[in-house]
Amino acid sequence: MNLFIETKGSKTIDKRPFEIVERKGLGHPDTISDAIAEKISAAYSKYCLKEFGVVLRHMVDKIAVAGGSTKVYFGGGKVMKPIKIYLNGRFTENYGENKIPFFEISRKVIFDHLKQVMPLIDINNDIVIIDGTHSAPGPGVVWNEDGTSKNERKNFFSIPKKELIKNHSNKLRSNDTSTGVGYGFLSQTESAVINTEEFLNSRKFKEKHPYVGTDIKVMAHRKDKNLSLTLCIPFISKFTPSSEFYFQKLDELRKIISEYVINHFSFFRSVDVFLNTRDDKSNDDYYLTLLGSALESGDEGAVGRGNRINGVIPFTQRATLEAACGKNPVYHVGKLYTVASVKISEKIYDKLGIESIVYLVSQMGRPLSDPWNILIEIFVDNLDSKQETEIQKIISSQLANLNQLTMDIIDGKIRICS
Repeated sequence: MNLFIETKGSKTIDKRPFEIVERKGLGHPDTISDAIAEKISAAYSKYCLKEFGVVLRHMVDKIAVAGGSTKVYFGGGKVMKPIKIYLNGRFTENYGENKIPFFEISRKVIFDHLKQVMPLIDINNDIVIIDGTHSAPGPGVVWNEDGTSKNERKNFFSIPKKELIKNHSNKLRSNDTSTGVGYGFLSQTESAVINTEEFLNSRKFKEKHPYVGTDIKVMAHRKDKNLSLTLCIPFISKFTPSSEFYFQKLDELRKIISEYVINHFSFFRSVDVFLNTRDDKSNDDYYLTLLGSALESGDEGAVGRGNRINGVIPFTQRATLEAACGKNPVYHVGKLYTVASVKISEKIYDKLGIESIVYLVSQMGRPLSDPWNILIEIFVDNLDSKQETEIQKIISSQLANLNQLTMDIIDGKIRICS
């Protein structure tokens, strides 16, 4: 094990003088892209496991969404142009003579998810799927002049003969030279941001406040124990009859959010809440939407631009730059090592009560259970030999159980960027 541990002192995140955290909510275009990609990967993996007993090669971590166009007015509106979903990615297209219906699997996921996050959407008319899927093997295949090649990679995303399924085991090797970064604890600010967005997008809240859309973004700034929150909250035009109603409800929401955070997080000394700060009544500029998301009116989204794997964008913490959603959960280190680093950090916190940030560095082709480098930042003044031995045991145990981690990801037992 090539392990290096650096002690960073006992000034953990909640004790630092400031912190900045963002969360893009359920209906944000980037969050929608992430969720669709992750759900497609899981659905395709489950199909393959059921039909063939193995997760076949795929990657859908380049999905993007492009905004449509709407005209809204208080009390209603209409869709002018549909939302475009760019289904980009690669799938294994066949198993012997059996064609794998990956487009149909993806289409169902897309429709089901958009109906969930934008309940007013007309699935048949408001969405267009642009199919950019393919089964190209990628670089590395060298062909002879007669059109043959002995390189097995030519069938990287195809199984013309059933015996070639052995090539999809990957022998648990890393697919890339990359780094997974994660930490297994949430600061008070991070927890407040996540809980606030989930509260506002909960079914119970929506029953009382149907005018609130799902494309809610929360930006938090903490100085010492003083928390400031700026939220963008879309209003749904059908349930917003007038500008007077809009501003009345904004005032109510400001009080509701402030009380919610104060009641659930005694850590903070003060809480300030700002809502829809771009509004300009003199220019008829309000965050008013038809379906509850800026996606409907021109905004765009892409996998990897939203929340990190733990559900926030932590500007003052370490976080991976990898786009985890939609990556193959079997051997794509951008997903697997990122999740594993979080799990290792969680175990360190659970067993030793120590905050840490874990870096797992891979090399393409290297066994997944043997990272090229493991580096850990530990937030204590000193680390004794017993604690270091325990950390080594935690790492070894986690890396020896990557198959289970894969299944937990596929089964949705581990939240990815949500």
